[in-house]
Amino acid sequence: MTNTYLFIKAIHIISFTAWMAGMFYLPRIFVYHSDKKLDISTYEKFLIMENKLIKIIMTPAMLVTWILGFALILIDNNIELWVLIKIFFVTLMSACHGFFIKCYKGFYNKRNKYNHKFFRIINEVPTFLLIVIVFLVVFKPSF
Repeated sequence: MTNTYLFIKAIHIISFTAWMAGMFYLPRIFVYHSDKKLDISTYEKFLIMENKLIKIIMTPAMLVTWILGFALILIDNNIELWVLIKIFFVTLMSACHGFFIKCYKGFYNKRNKYNHKFFRIINEVPTFLLIVIVFLVVFKPSF
């Protein structure tokens, strides 16, 4: 492996880690944001926190993760089945990211339709996906 490949891989891991930090934290904010008894000031603070998390950390980190992941595939030039399965699960993670943005917009438009219990449950989806993705990368199963 060349130093370029290893550098890209390191940045890929860093960006994926930043993305996951946001994917774990955003639904936790939603849990508290969905409280019906919030005053307007607190409600607005949650909107600011969510917006910054999405626009400054999560979305850029997701894009860098995808771009560098494909760069690694192009450099390695060897697509095995486990890589395709990993791409499928990263696509599911991206869909989850999109759903979280939709939830944020619901709060922004004061039309949130989910309660704190829903957000506590949905918070586990990125964890499950992360576990599957990490096991695929570590074990590189040949099916």
